[in-house]
This record gives sequence, structure tokens and C-alpha cells, in this order.
Amino acid sequence: MLSLGVSVLALAAALTALSIVIVERLPDEPSPVADEAPAIPPAEPAAPRPEAPLGDLSPSAGTADVVAHCLPAVVNISSRRVTQEPGGPSGNPFFDLLRPFLGGGGPRESQSLGSGVIVDPAGVVLTNHHVVAEATEIRVTLSDGRELAARSVGSDPESDIAVLRIDPEDGLALSALPYGDSTALRQGDSVLAIGNPFGVGQTVTMGIVSAIGRASMGITDYEDFIQTDAAINPGNSGGALVNSRGQLVGINTAILSRTGGSHGIGFAIPSNMARPIAEALLRDGHVTRGWLGVALQDLNPQLARSIGLAPGARGVALMDVEPAGPAAGVDLARGDVITRLDAETIHSSRQLRNLLATRGAGTEVRLTRARGGAEGVVTVTLAERPVLRAEAAPAGEVTGGAEVAGLTLAPMSDPLRSRYSIATDVTGVVVVATGQGPGPSAGMQVGDVIVDVGGQTVETPEQFRAAFEGSFFVAMVRVRRGDATRMFFVGR
Repeated sequence: MLSLGVSVLALAAALTALSIVIVERLPDEPSPVADEAPAIPPAEPAAPRPEAPLGDLSPSAGTADVVAHCLPAVVNISSRRVTQEPGGPSGNPFFDLLRPFLGGGGPRESQSLGSGVIVDPAGVVLTNHHVVAEATEIRVTLSDGRELAARSVGSDPESDIAVLRIDPEDGLALSALPYGDSTALRQGDSVLAIGNPFGVGQTVTMGIVSAIGRASMGITDYEDFIQTDAAINPGNSGGALVNSRGQLVGINTAILSRTGGSHGIGFAIPSNMARPIAEALLRDGHVTRGWLGVALQDLNPQLARSIGLAPGARGVALMDVEPAGPAAGVDLARGDVITRLDAETIHSSRQLRNLLATRGAGTEVRLTRARGGAEGVVTVTLAERPVLRAEAAPAGEVTGGAEVAGLTLAPMSDPLRSRYSIATDVTGVVVVATGQGPGPSAGMQVGDVIVDVGGQTVETPEQFRAAFEGSFFVAMVRVRRGDATRMFFVGR
């Protein structure tokens, strides 16, 4: 969830001026208020009709049949959290300017609305991490209106997946949505998005799969999104994306929007990625990601020719092997091209990285690799991904450093490129240390490279300071972290 403490008018003006695309992350949704109208008598209930178990729908089932079978398994989620309220009225531009001088305003309870999917009739609910992050109380409302308490089993911010458990009342049977095979989806397949947009209640929208394998969106650390034009709005986060068989193929997570509403570009976490993460959270309470120990690069025509492949070859090139990694113990070598992981075709290095991480440590995988015009299959057991924490750069490597917004910044240099493995084509200002301030609070880390602020390129700490201090309440900072680009909203 991206919660910006600015007025709606000011933020809209800033975004319009800068043409910044924001990623929706479940803003707090107030209850809608309807105009008074004459009461409408309820319609006569339809005659009950026999229903097949979830997942047993035939390919010829109509859309209404699919919806009828899926709705009982999709729930509304209300979460409460206690935050520290800044001094002065919230959202008032005058007080926003004075806020640094007003001091704290004490604790404040806030409420967020989202969606979830029951994936086990024993009471297991799958949702997004950002729907329930830091929640002190979670309530789940079933499709029939009954409200139940829920507790968090585990959460994984890197993939934005969370698992809840509800304890159904005696005699209350829960409907669970079966997992589908998200790898079987093709562009153009029809899908349904089910959730609770804007808190209005259960809503179904229909669309197609616009794209698969969307990554480098800057939404989460591990991305392999399904893109759909089925309308997804604030409050849909954590809801179900289902196929024509009534199977769960994705968890609705985010939208790209200039207004906060749906523009037909929504993203869902594939079920084949969400399921093993959910199972790990249920089993261990945390996720242990798999690691192969290789350096990868996307295959392009020039690289293909340099390693003796046809320009149209597909896959991911293996550029190096860690001596202590799992790949060092099997028949994998520099110059190999990985074309498949188990049954999945590999299109990009980011996709392969995500799939390996999702499989988890200790899992045996089969890699299909091309070498010298011939294909072979290699079986390897993944290890646990090492925890890499960038350390603050020593003073001797920092020239012209300055502290802004809780970040110690330095101009790009060869020693910093080497220390933080920054690619030669990346330019900007390097974060060499962090302290207390809005930058670290927004999620910025040591080793990040600040590329621009509000669309304005920065290459020195002084340029960053000028752009940051000239921002209207919130600075929109674009950062390069590893091979991914992220957007951070840093409060003034």
C-alpha cells in the first residue's frame, strides 16, 4: 500500500505535471455513501439449482456458472492498524507545511479494505501482504455476509503474498477455490477478476490475459505477473483471478494508473508462483528461496552469435558459475543456454531467477540446457539463497558525500561500482549509508542508485538535494537496485 500524506488535489496536479505512473497498492477505502432513494422491494429469490463441486465445471460452462461457483470462496478483508498520527489535521496543505514543527499527534487507528481467496476449506485464506501488513486486527467477511476473525499465519513482502487462517463457526462449511495451472494461460484467454473494489461488496469483472511473464515493474522484488484488462480497482488487491473452469490462476495485486482507478492494465501473481509460497508460509511461517549459484543474462542476437548460436535462439545465457554454488557440482558451464526449468519454457533471466527462488531450497529441479548445438537435461538440488546485505561504504571510497533525507549520498565512482556491483551503463547518485529519515523509511537501502527525482536526472548529491527540496510535499524518486528499477515516494 502506498499511503501518501498529501492532499488529493496536490498529488493529482503533481502526477499530471510529471506524467508519473503509480502502482496501486490498496489505499484505505471509506465506506461509500449513497443518496437517499425510495426503498426497492427485494426480488423474489431464484429457485435453487444443483451445483457441481468447485473445479468440476465442464469447459462448456457459462460465465454465470463459473461466477456462482467461485463467489463463495472469495472474501472481503478488513484490517486495522495503529499508526503514529503527525500533528495537525491530516490532508490540510497549510498544516502539511507546518508539520515538521508541530511534533507527533499520537496514535491513530486506520482501516484498510481488501480481498482474499479461501484455498482450503479448513480456513486458509490467500491474500496480498500489503493488504494486512502491520495489522493489529483482521476480519474476514464471507460472501453470505458472515464476519469472522482471522489471524496471520505468515507473510512474504518480497512477493506480496500473505496467508491468513480463519476459524469457521461450528457447522459452517467453507468453500475453497482450487488452484489452476497458470502456466497454461495464453494471451487472449478469458479471465474473471473477483474482489471488493472500493468497499462496495463482491464484484466480478471480465477480461482477457493481456500478457504473461511481466517483470521489472518495480512492484515487488520477485515478479512474474499476469497482465489483464479485467477491471481491477483499489480494494481488489488479494482477490481472485480465475479461468473459464473456475480455477484460481492468479492473485490480483496492482494496477498501473494515473488516477487511482482502472485503466485496463492490472497485474496478478500467478497461482504457480503463489502456491509454493503459501505452502512454505503454512509449513514454516517464512519463505526459504532457492538458489542455483549462477550469473545469467538475457539472450539477444549479438550474444547468441558470440557463443555460436543462431540469432533467433531462445533462452537465458549462463555467464558464470559460483564455485561454491549448487551449479558447480553438475554439468553446467559458462556459455550454456538454459531453455527450460522442469516443464516451463524460459524467456528471461528474471523469470528463471523467480522460478528458482519460488521452488525453494532443497528442491530438485531439471534444467534443459543447450550446448554446442545439442540439448541436455541436468538435475540439480537448489541451495538456500544467501542473504546479501550491502554494507556502508568506507570513508576512503566516498568523495563529495552529503546527507539528505536520512541518506548519505555520493557521486558515482569506480570503487562504488565495484563495491555494489553497479552496471557500467547506470548513472546517478549512490546511497552509501542510511540513518533516520524519510528516505530509509520509504524503503531505500545502501547500494541503491538514485536515477532521477520527479523525472529530473540527478548525478550529484547537490542535484538530489535541490530536486528533493523542490518537490511538492512528496518526492518521487526512481532508483536502480541490481537489475530492477523501483519507484519510492519520499515525504518531505
